[in-house]
Amino acid sequence: MKFGGVPGGVWEMAASHDALLWALLSLIQDEWREESAAPFAQGRMVRPAFPFFRNMSDFLVGSLRRSQGFSPGDYFRQLARSGFTHVTINVLGTERPFETGPPGDVYSWFYDYSPDVDQFVASSLTRGYYPLEYLRANLAALKANAECARSYGLIPGLHVNSPRSMPEAFWKRYPFLRGARIDHPRESFRPRYTLALAHPAAREHYRELLRAILREVPSLGFMHVWTNDSGSGFEHVSSLYAGRNGGPYLIREWRSDDAIARVAAENVLAYYRLLYEECARVNPEFRLICDIGSFAAERKYIAPGMGRGIDAGEFGSFAGGTSPSEEAMLEAAGALTHVKVDAGGTNVIGVPFPWLLHERLAEAREAGRKGVLVSPAPVSLARWDVNGEVLRAFQCDAAPSAGTIVARAARRWAPAGEEEALVEAWRHADRAVRAFPAGVPLSTFAYPWFRLSVRPFLADIGALPEEERAYYERYLLATFNNPARIDLNNDMLWNFLTPEEAAAKRDAIDAEVLTGADAAIACAGAAAARGGGEVFGDLRDRLEAWRSWAETLRNMCAWTSGVHGYIRAHTADARERCRAECRSMALREIANARALLALWRRPHAAFMPVDRAGETLHSYGENFGELLERKIRLMELHPDDEPRIDPSFMWRMPAYAHGEEG
Repeated sequence: MKFGGVPGGVWEMAASHDALLWALLSLIQDEWREESAAPFAQGRMVRPAFPFFRNMSDFLVGSLRRSQGFSPGDYFRQLARSGFTHVTINVLGTERPFETGPPGDVYSWFYDYSPDVDQFVASSLTRGYYPLEYLRANLAALKANAECARSYGLIPGLHVNSPRSMPEAFWKRYPFLRGARIDHPRESFRPRYTLALAHPAAREHYRELLRAILREVPSLGFMHVWTNDSGSGFEHVSSLYAGRNGGPYLIREWRSDDAIARVAAENVLAYYRLLYEECARVNPEFRLICDIGSFAAERKYIAPGMGRGIDAGEFGSFAGGTSPSEEAMLEAAGALTHVKVDAGGTNVIGVPFPWLLHERLAEAREAGRKGVLVSPAPVSLARWDVNGEVLRAFQCDAAPSAGTIVARAARRWAPAGEEEALVEAWRHADRAVRAFPAGVPLSTFAYPWFRLSVRPFLADIGALPEEERAYYERYLLATFNNPARIDLNNDMLWNFLTPEEAAAKRDAIDAEVLTGADAAIACAGAAAARGGGEVFGDLRDRLEAWRSWAETLRNMCAWTSGVHGYIRAHTADARERCRAECRSMALREIANARALLALWRRPHAAFMPVDRAGETLHSYGENFGELLERKIRLMELHPDDEPRIDPSFMWRMPAYAHGEEG
């Protein structure tokens, strides 16, 4: 990006990317307006930190699209102002995904985000299996988002879970095209299958879909493919939740694991090349980004075949990061590795940690990363998000220090004389966020899935009648026989933490996280009481919500330490210590829920996504306060129950199996 004067008193802007023109104009208007014009006569050059700077957010690709107050148009403008070059746009245009399941099945809820291309257009193979009005609504939303993105110079793209499973009715007509079972048996009562991609008809199906969607939205410039989750998966890969499986076209006899891995990898690469080649016909600059972290056994064969327009997404939790040899293979193949930088969760929006975020961005730049994914809080939901200011300054303003960015934001937002108070509150919050221990279960996107904010933390959850638990179990990510319903440390087949590990994380949260949050809240609250302006009241609310989130996770760890410790204990003294911990945990979580309810009732407090259409697996609705009231009432009735977990819960049968109403 360049801005400078030319003879005749005319000023000129130039940028290497359309979106950066908007970022440059914003710099001129917001940062350079008061500067002397003389230094600009020879021009000023700004080199963006990351040439492929992309947003990938559930607000534009998933379950938060219906959040109250969220404005997609404002978000596109915000991204362009912040120097983003690419944006993911494929949200559904309907309230719910098409996928359903039998009673008690929860897997269909995963289809709410990152929809594949077959949710927007049809091929000759799938025509008639999705309602026409469903496809039209989704395509209309996609086109509207693409048009808005392009109006700001942003390159629109897709984030897809692909290859995606097909409707059950499809297999009645085409059983011979059935590929891999991809659902997780823990959360699914009906098996889901993807196409056998080795079959020419399946490959032609995807070619038709891509051609159709590019006719409608020719501006698509990239596609990010995630697999092995959320209704998607490849045949015979080792990471399939149901184990290696697939159709008859790849593996037709017994082979060694390595031989199967090689064939499965070739099938994966063939699909990637199909996607890239079709899209590159329309847009030669198109890039395909593929997350291969889940392919633990196959990626040594996949990585060398990437490059030439096919990049790698950052290896996720399945893989534990890239090894030097894998990085070398990707680099030798010419594939960029796109990394994700955490700019704030979606459970509480707008929690400030500007110094920590600056460090994360600096690490990515120093590592030579060209492609970076980051999701700033929407300004329409977090007006004074200092993290967003860090993103913008780092990308567009020659990467000034975190202190400079923070001080500049404080001068812009705080009333005269209160700038230092705002910086101090942000610094306390930053320290609290960076102190939060790694490895706390359910602390990211799974936090709403398991309804932690509204479910009672009792020493014997199973003692509650099911009708008392129904208010939160309706959207709990757990089938009727999943022990997660009665065990905060379990998800069907495994425990997350040992009692000792849980106690260590509990103590870490007590020692630094909650004390840091309290200091930040006190600082912001004092400034708000002095009449320091809306910015301090808003910050106080968000910090109180974040503290409640941290306290709930602390109490979940205490529950594990107390309940599982009690069950494992061999002496009366040990059992009594565990019961005392359970009592303390319950009293703390009651107080925490009361504080969160008071915050929810506070005028203008907006600290989390609230779905306009009502409660879902992924977020809460306007009934959030009612759910908190029920939690408090139930916990007050059971503060001192004896710790217990039904060891046979997984083998239970649904009510309708016994002639009861199901």
